Amino acid sequence: MSHKIHSTRRILLASLAFAVTGLTALQAQAQATKVLTLGSILSLTGPNASIGKEGVFGVEYAVKQVNAAGGVRIGADTYTLQNINIDDESKVERAVAAAERLVTSDKVPVVFTTPASTTTLAVLPTLEKNKTLGMSFVASAPAVISPELSYSFRSTLTSINNVNPSVDFLVKEKGIKTIAYLGRNDDWGRASGKAIVARANSLGAQVIVEEYFETGATDFSALLTKVRAANPDAVIGAAFIEDGVSLIKQYRELRLKPVFLTPSTIWSSPTFLKAAGKNAEGVYVATGSTTSDTPAIRAFSQQFEKVNGRKPLPFETTAYDSVMVVLEAMKKAGSTDPTLVRDALRKLEYKGVLQDYKFAGTNQSEVVINVNEIKDGQVKMISSLITR
Repeated sequence: MSHKIHSTRRILLASLAFAVTGLTALQAQAQATKVLTLGSILSLTGPNASIGKEGVFGVEYAVKQVNAAGGVRIGADTYTLQNINIDDESKVERAVAAAERLVTSDKVPVVFTTPASTTTLAVLPTLEKNKTLGMSFVASAPAVISPELSYSFRSTLTSINNVNPSVDFLVKEKGIKTIAYLGRNDDWGRASGKAIVARANSLGAQVIVEEYFETGATDFSALLTKVRAANPDAVIGAAFIEDGVSLIKQYRELRLKPVFLTPSTIWSSPTFLKAAGKNAEGVYVATGSTTSDTPAIRAFSQQFEKVNGRKPLPFETTAYDSVMVVLEAMKKAGSTDPTLVRDALRKLEYKGVLQDYKFAGTNQSEVVINVNEIKDGQVKMISSLITR
């Protein structure tokens, strides 16, 4: 009888120990699966959709890779990630409504902002008011970074530091004296136009045509007729994919001869190259570091292709890096609190896939600027520099 009692007691103790161990494991698992929700307002429809779709895929790829590696350790907690993207339909009012929802309802600490500068500038006051980080990896208008917007950061190039090397190349390397500028009638297009005029004047060249078209335009005949009449040495066209394909097609149809350059990184994307076809041949494209060839970029491309069955598109890699920059700042801050992360970002130096990101006390990272030529359907880098 005594033997049975001791045996039963041992079984009960073992069961209790197992239960306690199991409970501890479940508690640890619960701690390990704390969720960090990110937010993004990236266009899936409308004239900014081509870039927006790349951005969403890049953010989601970063989320999946981090989760597959066991999450991210921030302070005392380990988080798995999720992202809530809201399609702004390439419209200002939709972007503002999306920002309101993300910060007030979803309570995200960071929002990856819209592809277009105009819509990004529209949402930044909402983010600032609610002390929520805004990270821009496409919008390049200078006003995205300003003293009044302490929570707004940018990991990519600005319209000025993209334009200046472009104009330098045309004037110094191609001997250009006169330029026609055709730009989107938005904050990016107008900021680029202003910078082009200033840089050209400083180098002794002149912008003799400066015209703007509405976002998503398809008929450029009137503008190109003005270009033909002015007979410039070069044309600079600031357009995305949807309007850019139409612009370069009609440019070729009119058999215009001036050198053509675009400050739009998206023209280096396989998406644009396929859509534009032979019309893109000979176009010069100013980009960020997405056209660089480094061991880090090659390794990322190989891993991405292994997972997704294709090579990454430019803004997919840019978006991936931007997520990692924010997560690194959160790790440095030991917190997801936007104010602490903001302060950590300003001190951050982070080696990403595309480049080294250094904010040096500002809200704008250093960037790599490449000037490239489209040749035989491929993007060939001509020159590169680092600037802020």
